[in-house]
Amino acid sequence: MRHNRITQSVIIGLAALVATVSWSGLKNVLFESGSWIWPCTGFLILLIFLSLNWLLTKSKAIQLITLSFVLISFFLIFGFKLEYLAVLVIALLFFVFGSYRAIHEKKLRVKIRIYRILKRGLPYILTGLSLIIATVYYFSPLAFQGQNQIQVPRFLFDIVIQPISNTFEEQISISQFSEQFGITLKGNETFQDIIYQAVNQQVNKYTQSYKEYFPFGLAVGIFFAIKVIGVPFMWLVILLSWAVFKILVSLGAIKIQEQAVLQEVIEI
Repeated sequence: MRHNRITQSVIIGLAALVATVSWSGLKNVLFESGSWIWPCTGFLILLIFLSLNWLLTKSKAIQLITLSFVLISFFLIFGFKLEYLAVLVIALLFFVFGSYRAIHEKKLRVKIRIYRILKRGLPYILTGLSLIIATVYYFSPLAFQGQNQIQVPRFLFDIVIQPISNTFEEQISISQFSEQFGITLKGNETFQDIIYQAVNQQVNKYTQSYKEYFPFGLAVGIFFAIKVIGVPFMWLVILLSWAVFKILVSLGAIKIQEQAVLQEVIEI
């Protein structure tokens, strides 16, 4: 219907615009120490637009064009790299597969069940996004900050060392321990502080030859972290997409028609 085509055209245009803003926000976070609020909000809105597009579109070609706009806008913000191109091609495969699953689910249903349709496609879109974000993180200055100095989380160290720190303190003085590890005392350190400095010093000493692999390991960690966060994020997208879809239907921007379904029967 004409209303639906107009609404879909607006959604495609807005999706391309929001994608550009989202990539820009991501670059600001990874390259300029910006806030995660803006890219997260942008990707949330982008996924809502993609979800609405699944509900409206009948053409796989239009869906492919929409996804291409989203990924092409990436190069406008981050520039061209062969590594980016390879990852974006893989991400596009996830995007296309997820989109086709959602559209196929819509065609199979007699009644439109938004959460079932979107649940079929969104996990693949989120996997593609996770892959892109992890790759950009790997090539960002943020990934290489940890190469200079590794630091054991203090709260975790305190939990482990607390039961045995008193025993160490009874057997060796702070000055002897600090001298053994070449730690300069400032005068107000506890024995636990000295042990913490010594542990960090030894960790950095023995991991020196492996530091070049840390950015890759961090990027892999980012990928799986986003995948975990993506589960509640997906349900938020489904809820908001359902709400926006109902609002557009009530406003007349989207029209729903009922059609008779032909059924084969055996005559007796």
